[in-house]
Amino acid sequence: MKLSRRHFLMGTLALGLGCARGRDRVLNFYNWSNFIAPNTIRDFEKESGIRVNYEEFSSADVMFAKLKIGVTGYDLVVAPGYMVRRMIRHDLLYPLSKDITAPEYLPHLNSPPFDPKHEYSVPYLWGTTGVGYNSKKITTNPKSWSLLWDKSLEKRITVLDEKRDAIGMALFHLGLSPNSTDLKELERAKQSLLEQRPLVRRYTSDFTDDLIRGETWAALGWSGDVAQAQASNPEIQYYLPDEGCFLFVDSLVIPRSAPHPEAALDFIRYFLRPEVCKDITNATGYANPVVASKPLVDPKLLNNSLGYPPDDVLKNLYYQEDLGDKEAVWDDLWAEVKR
Repeated sequence: MKLSRRHFLMGTLALGLGCARGRDRVLNFYNWSNFIAPNTIRDFEKESGIRVNYEEFSSADVMFAKLKIGVTGYDLVVAPGYMVRRMIRHDLLYPLSKDITAPEYLPHLNSPPFDPKHEYSVPYLWGTTGVGYNSKKITTNPKSWSLLWDKSLEKRITVLDEKRDAIGMALFHLGLSPNSTDLKELERAKQSLLEQRPLVRRYTSDFTDDLIRGETWAALGWSGDVAQAQASNPEIQYYLPDEGCFLFVDSLVIPRSAPHPEAALDFIRYFLRPEVCKDITNATGYANPVVASKPLVDPKLLNNSLGYPPDDVLKNLYYQEDLGDKEAVWDDLWAEVKR
């Protein structure tokens, strides 16, 4: 079974909060599921002598809520860009700029809007949100978001159970800003999603198996997850709609309350080595930020929308922005759509 980047694995490798005492060198790492290479943790432990407690989460909102209410013990967390901005606003992050010597990053990652000087975050993996589809069932060479409103695909569509991606999809479809906080525009997006709802087989962030088995013919999905599905079923294709779509960057951050920040810094330095981050890219299908790793990456991922989109495609991608005090409006909208 292919596991989504955001599919929670209960009891995988429980986080040993507060377990490090005395001379133990420990790193408590909190990450999306299926978002690391099988050998990364093992090799880091062997080289550094640091024991890693590794826990996975299903939702960035859940991760943020735990940090916001004061759950302590996490040393290193992977967070999407808009969440990094929010965590900075709430003074939840340890400043990194004096402790990390950054390698050459890919140009579009040099100054991300959520942390332009990389003062609090280091880019980990990045990708796009687009449409995965079964080319045996859909033969029209689609290029638009409108495919996910095609009535002939009733109950053959899956939509990510992530409000930022799903509502953003509807805003793109309507030709509006995918980060809109305008109430009239958000009402139009809600009506569009309600129009789509009868066509949706299910709202899920674990969509790859549905694509592989042919139960879903078209899916709002993340590039790396679609790449994993394509490896099992070559009939699966992926495109970035002409109206625009999201570029996401998940970053490594250290909570201000981290009990072992030095261990977290050691892991970040380790990750930034080309031979390390290329393993993670090849295992997950998600691109990494380090220019020097590209010659080591699986050639199938280069100049490909599933991995490293060409420059002309990058120009039509948008970051998800921090919604500030309008976050609750998006929460309520998404709850209404799924009700």
